[in-house]
Amino acid sequence: MRVKGINYGLSLYSSYTLPLFDLEEVSGGFIFRKRQGAYRGLVCRFDKRSFETECKIPRYWSKEVAYKTLGLDKHFLYRKLASELDGKGLVDTITLMYSPSDKTVVAYTIYLSQNTSYHTNTVKWVRQFLETGVIEARSYQVSWFMENKNLIRESTSLEDPLEEAARLLTLRGVGVKSSQAYLLYAHGLTEYAPLDRHYKTLVSEYLDLPPPDKNFCLRAFFNCEKCPLSGKCMHSRLRSRLGYFNGVLQSIVYIAGSLKKAGGRGIVEVLVGGFEDLSDLLLDKASLYLSRRLST
Repeated sequence: MRVKGINYGLSLYSSYTLPLFDLEEVSGGFIFRKRQGAYRGLVCRFDKRSFETECKIPRYWSKEVAYKTLGLDKHFLYRKLASELDGKGLVDTITLMYSPSDKTVVAYTIYLSQNTSYHTNTVKWVRQFLETGVIEARSYQVSWFMENKNLIRESTSLEDPLEEAARLLTLRGVGVKSSQAYLLYAHGLTEYAPLDRHYKTLVSEYLDLPPPDKNFCLRAFFNCEKCPLSGKCMHSRLRSRLGYFNGVLQSIVYIAGSLKKAGGRGIVEVLVGGFEDLSDLLLDKASLYLSRRLST
């Protein structure tokens, strides 16, 4: 399969499915191989110059699995957003890579990403846990994770994504931001978006509202229409004004904000080396869209 027009460097960089892939830097780009999780064996070579990707998809993979893993079924949202902003070649090269089949691993990854370097520590910890069942690191994130890993697995074994997110929210160390990240990157529900520091900072320029309240989100099972704070918290207003573009904007703003401090080592250099100058351009596009949607 040949995929054109998607920047898999930026798309993998922002995805909580990243630990499922091994990366190999090659001339002009990199190879990413899916060696962990429910479906394995995918091998893709991404060219940073042409944004063309050649993928070998295992025969036992369904089209649905391949499209979600590679973000092909969500790319139209980024293209539509780019068309509304009268620009091509930037926002429309990003997509959302998510995996319902690997939802438990996505939850593990989100849990281990709190207050640490995602690309340096979290990715390494998750890979190590998947390969050996232990994590050789001394940190409160790892300690809490080892205590709660079974509960995380149980919480993600339900049939309903919102019930899973609500169950996760009852665990120690899980807040609304983590649960919404789970809905976005495990299930591809783009009306939900984690209010990380990059997204919250930008949105605060247009909305003077508090973040969502954990207790109310639990009572309403993330159904904003049934929540007493409907329209009165930042997430509820974003969801009503942006709809399915909420998670799309969050991923773009995360990339823009974190690229400024990306550095040039390890997997970060493999993924986004050469793309650092896109940070301000992406942030300008996201700001323009938010100003149009939130100022009316």
